[in-house]
Amino acid sequence: MKINKLYAGIALASTLILTGCGDDDDNNVSNPDNNGGPIVNNELSYTVFDSFTEVVNGQFQGGWGKLAYVIGNNKFSETISTVVGNSPTAYQESTSEYTDIEYYAGKNTFVAVPAGSEDKFYKANFTDSNTFKSSIQMDGSSIDSTYDIVTIDLSGVGRLPSSATTGIRTDLNSFSDNFSATFPNGSQCYILQETPTQSYYAFYDYDAGQDITLDEWIADEEEANTATDLVKEKVGRNNELPAVRYTDEYGDMVGAVQYNGLVYNAYYYQKGVKDAAMTDFTKDVVDCNLYNDVAADFFETQVKASY
Repeated sequence: MKINKLYAGIALASTLILTGCGDDDDNNVSNPDNNGGPIVNNELSYTVFDSFTEVVNGQFQGGWGKLAYVIGNNKFSETISTVVGNSPTAYQESTSEYTDIEYYAGKNTFVAVPAGSEDKFYKANFTDSNTFKSSIQMDGSSIDSTYDIVTIDLSGVGRLPSSATTGIRTDLNSFSDNFSATFPNGSQCYILQETPTQSYYAFYDYDAGQDITLDEWIADEEEANTATDLVKEKVGRNNELPAVRYTDEYGDMVGAVQYNGLVYNAYYYQKGVKDAAMTDFTKDVVDCNLYNDVAADFFETQVKASY
């Protein structure tokens, strides 16, 4: 799955694709007009939760962290806190050792964003209450995209059974099978659907590069997958970085970039192509975990009561 840049923090290290909406007549889908979307006063706010494990007295212990984001015109802020842990800063301490860098490479374009410094590189401009343009900028290079936001109503949504083949899966699925509480009225989550202005590769240094050649990477991929439409090209600020991509048996584009002598697995984003994953939760299971304040307050209360 592709990483969506604006699900920062944990999402940049995990991944998920932020897509999804239902049919217009689905009770859980909200498609507000330009005066009723999640962007209010030129700001988009949402909260993400992240489970983590720490060692306490020689034993592993589970906990939860919370990441609250505010994206505005030329503004990007992240507030990290511990919901449940061995100390009020357990989550922050568990992630402090990571110095991940996000890399974005396209034709005559290269941007490197160190984790925790996104506010220096991300720029957003809002066109209406459901749409904004994003730019990741560094030294004259930029990666530009348009994001459409779909709002999903979580009112009455609970833990989705593991056997379900349709529905909305939230972080409530982290609880036990007999968990029965449901999100209260007013709960919403957001799906960000990206359409890139230019094609580019995204890769991350937490996903360690391999000391192999691109041809060796291709051979390994062809042995494990059905690879069609293989393309070799050069990307980077001066088009100095060898890159390769192919389409797998599921129709997804898989890529790799050679950087500093190592080959990194990369996600490929194609110019003008909107996120194309299944988005109808009446036909498939859709993950939705960027929460508004009502949903975030509810989930935080459940975490504190259950852990």
